[in-house]
Amino acid sequence: MEKIVCLASANYTYLALLIVPYLSYMLYDFMQPNMILSWYGDWLRNGRHEFIKKPLGLCLKCFHVWICIITFLILNNFDFLFFINLKFIFALSLSYGILVKEYY
Repeated sequence: MEKIVCLASANYTYLALLIVPYLSYMLYDFMQPNMILSWYGDWLRNGRHEFIKKPLGLCLKCFHVWICIITFLILNNFDFLFFINLKFIFALSLSYGILVKEYY
């Protein structure tokens, strides 16, 4: 029974691979003018320090990488060693590919 639970939880990572690009774009879209998070988008577009604001949502591609990291951390019970794993690198690159193919 324990092996079944382990195998079932491993599939969440692959399901997230399909969902995360759309989640990233949805949050990015919500930051546009006249949307629900437009106040946050206005803060990102105004001011200095663009290099730190890009991963926070100013750039969709940069923002997507951080959404992936947070999602995979949550799904793997905050196991930081997961990022050394090739599975994460593979999942991130495929998820990034889906994002670029869909929205660029």
